[in-house]
Order: sequence, then structure tokens, then C-alpha cells
Amino acid sequence: MDVLSAAERVGFAKRDQTRFEGLDGKTDLRLPEDAEELLAYCGVHPADRDAMLAARPDPDRDPEWWAITAALAGEVERDLDLALPPTGFKGWPAVPGDASPVGLFAAAWALLANLQRVRELQAQRGVPEPVTVSTVAALGGVMQTHRHIFGCAGVGLMPLWSPPLRFRGTDYEIGRHAFTRTQLGMGDGVSGYVLSLHIPPSGRLDAQESEESVATAVESFKRWYPEEPIAGLVCHSWLLDPQLAEYLRPDSNIMRFQSRFDILPQLPSEDPAEGDRELMRLGLHLPVPEDQLTDEDLDNVPQDTTLQRAFVKHLRAGGHWYGRTGMLKTWS
Repeated sequence: MDVLSAAERVGFAKRDQTRFEGLDGKTDLRLPEDAEELLAYCGVHPADRDAMLAARPDPDRDPEWWAITAALAGEVERDLDLALPPTGFKGWPAVPGDASPVGLFAAAWALLANLQRVRELQAQRGVPEPVTVSTVAALGGVMQTHRHIFGCAGVGLMPLWSPPLRFRGTDYEIGRHAFTRTQLGMGDGVSGYVLSLHIPPSGRLDAQESEESVATAVESFKRWYPEEPIAGLVCHSWLLDPQLAEYLRPDSNIMRFQSRFDILPQLPSEDPAEGDRELMRLGLHLPVPEDQLTDEDLDNVPQDTTLQRAFVKHLRAGGHWYGRTGMLKTWS
């Protein structure tokens, strides 16, 4: 079964079906026999581990999800060790809300099928194994977040951006931050490389830990990828929205982090609520509606933290939140 037909049959929306265009399923897809051991390596909690093992796709029993798993696994293998192109990466779409347990774990199986390849690749590059372990532990982290937000095991009910890049050797977690090897496109072709900096949801954003993470990453990538000289570090995040200064203390961790960047001019957005949903999902760790947030959605946001209160107050006043892009001022 081809992947586009499979995506339609399991109920992906038309706009999400397009994400599978151009992907060929791996006809030789082999899921690892030592999956339980590999999931432990990826930091997956035993409860999520058991749920995933029970939802192992089968080509005869689950032909649609097998085709989707094979296509996603093939994409990861195809792009192994490649830096992100200037056009970026379109994340894997969330599965339909009524997906079976097999569907909820399909993307996780696609990642696990490539774990051994990325481990071998990073060992050849000289990447210390603790860095590899921290990097692929994103799979366990996503499962914990999925269970927290949706109340069920899996990875499928939210879009996946970072995990596919982690399992192809493009994105690494080093200390407090993750860093994506990214091509810089200016004019005709690739003109250099930057590191795209991300903030995994792993606790408070300590300034010293952040600075140490950046310094370690810069020196490490010089050794691991000498053919990709670093021209700068860039970050795109709701954390860089200057409007946060209206609600947070100047000495808060978020504002101290923001002050380290030169914020680029804001680009027009086709969807003004996109940043609202991003902050709700990544900053507040709450379920996110597909469309603009309603008064009922805002009523359900807890009001225990300054950020939670700021989120609701700003939207009730008619504003929106935005993901903004910044260049790190000092990094070498």
C-alpha cells in the first residue's frame, strides 16, 4: 500500500496528507528485535515502553500504519547525517484523534528503526556516547509529555519536529540546549552553517547552564563537523517575544535569556493564533486546539504561574503571542 493512500484511509486531514508526498515506504523495513533494550536506551519510562511494545505494527494486521511507519523511517534514513537545508524541516503531523494505539506509536517505531544507524554515525564522528544518549532521550521525553497532555501513551497526538532530526544526526542535545546543524542559504546555494538553538522542556532556564551549553556546543561541533564552520547561532521561539517584558521581571530567567539575542524584525503571519498555540503547547504544556483559542480554552488554563497569567491576560486583551527569531550576540 502506498503511503498517501494509507494516510487518507486512517483519517489524516488533507493538509497533513501532503506531508507524506514524495516519501517511499521502505520495502525492507525491519523493526528491531531488541526494542525493549533500545527503548530503555532512549530514556522511555517502563509504562510507555510496555505500551509501545504492545503496539508494534504488523504489515498484515496494520497495513496502513505499517506503510506510514515505513515511509517515515525511510525519510530518516535518507537524510542521515545531513544538515537542515535553508528551507527548514516540516515536522511530522499529529495523527487523527481516533488513531489506534499502533497509530499513536507509529512515529516512535520509525525512529527506533534508525537508532542503531545514528549511534554508529555519531561514534564515527567522535560524538561521546553520553551526548548520543541525551540526544535520543528526546523519545522518552516526548512520551512523557504526550501522557501528561493527553492522558494516554504514545507520541502521535502532537506534531513531531525535534525527534526526527535527533535520530538522523542533525539535532543534538548538549547540556541545557539542543542544537540543529543548519545550512545558511544566501543567494545561489549554501553559503555557510549556523546552529539553531532550542530549549527542551527540561526544567528552569538557568543563565549559567545556558551559557555553558552554548560554549560546549560550539567547541564540539568544530571537532565533529569540521566541514561545517559555524557562522552564528540562531533561535526561533516564543521565548523571544518582546511582549513578555510587559509581564515578566527583567531579572527573570526568560528575560535574561531573551536579552542575549538581537531580535530580527517580525514577519507577517498567515495565522495570527499560531504563536498562541505554540506557547500553549511548548510553554504551558497544555492541549492545543486546532483553531483560535476560545474563552472556554482560556478559562481552562491554570493561573498558578506568572507565565500562565500573562498568557491569558494578553489574549483576553485582544493580543497574540508570536514566535520570534534572534541571533545570539556573543557565542565564540
